[in-house]
Amino acid sequence: MPSPMEFRSRWVLVTGASSGLGREIARHLARDHGANLIIAARRRSRLEELARELEQEAKVQVVTVQADLSREDDVERLFREATDGREVYAVILNAGITCFGEHHALAWEDISRMLSLNVTSTVRLVSLFVPHLLETRQSGGVLLVSSLAGVVPVPYQAAYSGTKGFLINFGRCLWHELRADDVSVTTFVPGGISTELLDIHGLSKHFGHKNPMVMPADACARLAVRALQRRRYMYVPGLLNRASLLLADLLPRRLSTTVIGAEYRKALATARGDG
Repeated sequence: MPSPMEFRSRWVLVTGASSGLGREIARHLARDHGANLIIAARRRSRLEELARELEQEAKVQVVTVQADLSREDDVERLFREATDGREVYAVILNAGITCFGEHHALAWEDISRMLSLNVTSTVRLVSLFVPHLLETRQSGGVLLVSSLAGVVPVPYQAAYSGTKGFLINFGRCLWHELRADDVSVTTFVPGGISTELLDIHGLSKHFGHKNPMVMPADACARLAVRALQRRRYMYVPGLLNRASLLLADLLPRRLSTTVIGAEYRKALATARGDG
């Protein structure tokens, strides 16, 4: 395995960079590591605002790419624009969404978009960028952002939990496939993160941004970049998250899923105004 990654003056792609974990990862890479960035998301105004902030404060180069990665054409275009005249050193595939509620009651359009964004776009971008990383021979790396929901099933986020489980197995397989080559693949597996997604889906009404199981986005971002830098196989950030994962492994999976399902059932009732 190559030595730890060095991001200074290297080009790093961050998807889902307009808010939440992706935005904080971009900030950390620019401010603390001096990385040049390619940041991608749907919201152009937020990307441009972040680019101005980091160019002024960190004195790095930032390229913005407005893209909806649930669309195949935008995925292909992102690769072309990211590699146009530059060698990408690291790829952080963070973009993702969730669907919260009883699976049968969710709109198929929302589920289909989530599957395209969380799974299909990630697999396609890996297929595009890994050959680029191998060809440029920079000892680069890929970070896949999954979730504890991919390890322990989360009722009322059934399809989301499935997408994150896919990413964990996908990422760990890639680590083994590429371990003899010059590219590392790290799977990052956070628990709850304090982002606007908690508010969008009404989860903050039940779990709250200050819940000890909900990690601040900036702290989580630092751990994500460290895991990529150190080329970790799979990394779960936070002692509480690792402890909860250990406890879930000790309990019968049906029991742990029942406990989690009960909490999310309460959260759903709260979001609906029933609780």
